[in-house]
Amino acid sequence: MDYSNLEEENKRLKAELDKHDSKKKEKWAKRARFTKKISASFLGTNLKNAITDFFTELEEKRSVSKNTVSDLLTALFMRITRIGVFLILTSLLPTLFLLIQVYYLRNQNELITGQNERLGQQTNLQEADRRSSMLFVLDQMIKDVTTDGFRNNGKISKANSTRIIAMSKILKPYRYLDKDTLISKPVSPERGYLLMSMLESNIDLGKMIDQNTKQTLASLLNFEYAELTNASITGIDLKNLNLNHAKMDASNFMKSYIHKSQFNNAYLKKSNFSRTDIVESSFFNANLNQANFKGASLKIINFENANLSNVDFSGADLIQVNFKNAIILEAKFDNAHVAPDWMDIQEKNLDSDNFDYLEDHYKIKIHNKKGVLIRK
Repeated sequence: MDYSNLEEENKRLKAELDKHDSKKKEKWAKRARFTKKISASFLGTNLKNAITDFFTELEEKRSVSKNTVSDLLTALFMRITRIGVFLILTSLLPTLFLLIQVYYLRNQNELITGQNERLGQQTNLQEADRRSSMLFVLDQMIKDVTTDGFRNNGKISKANSTRIIAMSKILKPYRYLDKDTLISKPVSPERGYLLMSMLESNIDLGKMIDQNTKQTLASLLNFEYAELTNASITGIDLKNLNLNHAKMDASNFMKSYIHKSQFNNAYLKKSNFSRTDIVESSFFNANLNQANFKGASLKIINFENANLSNVDFSGADLIQVNFKNAIILEAKFDNAHVAPDWMDIQEKNLDSDNFDYLEDHYKIKIHNKKGVLIRK
């Protein structure tokens, strides 16, 4: 038997076993180093050393000193605290990201809102440009109507009548830019221009007859939402006019005659109606703050829900005026003519604050079965 071959085979096998054992030990050593590194990162150097000292002392002395236990507990507490802080910070990150996202979304929404506002402004500017281009046509139409009316004693042709009535309806209200900001409510400056042009041409809208309907031109024209701020309409007859929602702040109607006209929801702040005759007309929900009705004759007038604060009714005829739910705070009623039971009527029509103001400042003096308001 050849033992030399067996010995060589045995050496070869032994070398392979040693190599395998070496690789296995190296593999376990790597795992140990990795575990040690991870444990050191997770536990921390202080806690790892405290645990090592604890078990070493326990193995060697079969007991552990108070200092070793104290070090272990201190290291453990410090590590738990750090982990807690880390967890808190980690939990806050999603909230932080969410807040950042909300911030950018908010900015984006503001940009979109601003863009929409600009688009709205652009639309209204286009409408304003379109309306301004119609002024030439409007001027020519007014000229034709006035000429026609003068020639035919206040009567106008069917064609001109239809044109002017249609034009008043086409000139619808819109919002325009005022100092880089859209006005809050739509108005029609062109309707205001149409009205003033007709009045300045000395046309009596209450007498000019439409040959199609046999009605007055005033009753057929639409002046709703007309813009006539600071207009001068003195000594003029205004009959059957539709001026609902019109913007006529600081306008002057002094010594005019207003008959069966509508000013519902109109803006008439600081307007002057002194010594004006107003008959069968309505100012429902109108804003008449600081308006002047001094010495005015008001017959069958509706001021329901109107803002009449700081209005001057001194010497005015208020016998047939409806003040239901109106605001009359700081209004002046000195020497205004009223019915003898006027205070009782206002107590029913006004809320407590407005009636208290009236009762605290005025009393009725009866003369020849007629009442006059006297300041207390």
